[in-house]
Parts: sequence; structure tokens; C-alpha cells
Amino acid sequence: MFEVFTLTGSIGKWLQLLRANFLVLTVITVFAGLAASFYQNHTINFLNATLCLIGALLAHMAVNVFNNYFDYKLEVDKYTPKTPFSGGINLIVNNQIKPSTAFQVGVLCLIGAGLVGVYFLKLFFWPLFPIIVYGAISIYFYTAYLSRIPALSEIIAGTNYGFIMLGASLTQYGNIGLVDFAVFILVSMLVGLLLFLNEFPDVDADKMAGRKHLIILLGRKKASKLYVALLISIYSLVVFLVGLKILPLTCLLVLVTGWLGYKASCIVLKNYDSVKEIVPALAFNVLIVLTCIGLIGVGLVLGSF
Repeated sequence: MFEVFTLTGSIGKWLQLLRANFLVLTVITVFAGLAASFYQNHTINFLNATLCLIGALLAHMAVNVFNNYFDYKLEVDKYTPKTPFSGGINLIVNNQIKPSTAFQVGVLCLIGAGLVGVYFLKLFFWPLFPIIVYGAISIYFYTAYLSRIPALSEIIAGTNYGFIMLGASLTQYGNIGLVDFAVFILVSMLVGLLLFLNEFPDVDADKMAGRKHLIILLGRKKASKLYVALLISIYSLVVFLVGLKILPLTCLLVLVTGWLGYKASCIVLKNYDSVKEIVPALAFNVLIVLTCIGLIGVGLVLGSF
């Protein structure tokens, strides 16, 4: 039912290292941030929007490359079961790309993102500075160090994307409103949920690497119940924020993904201990996260008219 698009050739090899097929999450997250700004300001600065997207994509690429590099250094990739949505890739393990080359690519991506950050710091220094510092530190130290701190993995992954959304809105006109904070929370929860479920197949290998994410701390059975609770809380929070009129009524479009959430929840509760059987839930979860963030953005744009 679910197929992986495998890239071949030298270009494909580098696209795999950058995890190009996962970059759509960054594009949609930036869109949500721009939509939040548009909802509040009713106009868009297209130059800043373009530069923000480029910087965010470079930062995401850096994360992907460093994750692969440090997974290789920690020998995690040798033991993780591979699924379309988890387990990493074996380009470095199989000597298709040299570790030093991969590291250099990650550094170049991080420098590129940093240059975009410098441009925006000149425009909006104080509100952006802590966001950029947080992002830079977590990008470089996440896999090797921060993922070993109990329950921090999901928080860091989620809030990094929340800050991408917040940064996208902020780099428009330098102002942050209540709507931005509301969308920040939702995006952070959704992306945290994405990583959370993707960690299920990797538990054994992650334990060997000294990681301490929530699945390891709770066990798969309890974690499966937490997944359902988190999913319900996200939908409930959207309704609550609309009820408070912080978000427009059109953001209730998010609720159309509820049937995907139900399917994913049923699979996770039943097959939490089976790598093979949980893969469809991983696929549904990706669709839920991408669609929800996208529909939040669409809802904000529609609500501005």
C-alpha cells in the first residue's frame, strides 16, 4: 500500500542524504507562519518570505545531514529497522558518501542558513536572536547530545518547527501577535507527534545509542495510549482556540483529518509492538501532520478576507 520513492545515481544519492522528500514539512510550516502574518497584517513581503523559506530549508537540510552523520558515528544506522518514515539511511554506512564529506555538507547548509539569519537579524535583531541561537544549537547538538536527555527529543523537534513558523511570521514585519503563539503551539505539538510515532520502530537501536526519548521511557504500550491522547488534545486545542476567537472559524478545516487520526490510533493501539504492522500508522501520521499544518495556514488565509 505504501511505497518508497528510491532515488538513484549521484544526484539521487545527495538528495537522499539531504532527505529531500521530507523537506515538504518545512515548506508547509513556513506557509503557516506567512499565513499567520497575513491574517494579522493583510499583506505579504515576498522578498522576506522567499529568503525565509530558503533559510528554513537549509536549516532542515543541515538537521538531516547531521542526524545521518551522528547516527553513523554512534553506529545507530547499523541496527535500526528501515521503514519509509523512520530508521534513517545507510549512505555513509555503505561507503556511498564519506563521513567527512557528509559532515562538510551539513556545515555548509548550516552556514547558508546562518547567512540568511544574519540578513534578518539586521532587520529584527532582538525578537529573532533567541530563535536563531536555539535553532543553531539544537541542529548541531541534537543527535549526539540532546537526544540523550530524557523526554527532550520530541520537545526539541516540535519547538524547532514551531520557531520556524514563528520566524516566518516575524520576518514579515517584525511583530508577533496572539495568533502567532497559538499556531506556534499547534505546529510544535504536531511535529513533536510526528517524531514521537516515528520513534516506535527505532526503540532497540536508540537504547543502544543511549537515547532516552518518550517511547523508551514509557514503553511502547503506554506510549501508544499517549499518542492517542496527544492527537485528541491537538484537535481539542484547535476547537478551543477557535472558540476563543484567537483563530478564525475557517481553521476548523483541520478537523477533516479526524478520520485519519482515528485510523492511525486504531493501528497504533493494536500494533504498537510490531515494526511491520505499525508502518501504515506512520504513513497516516505524516498525512495528519502535513495536512493539519497546511489547513491551519489555509484557514488563516481564508479567515483574513
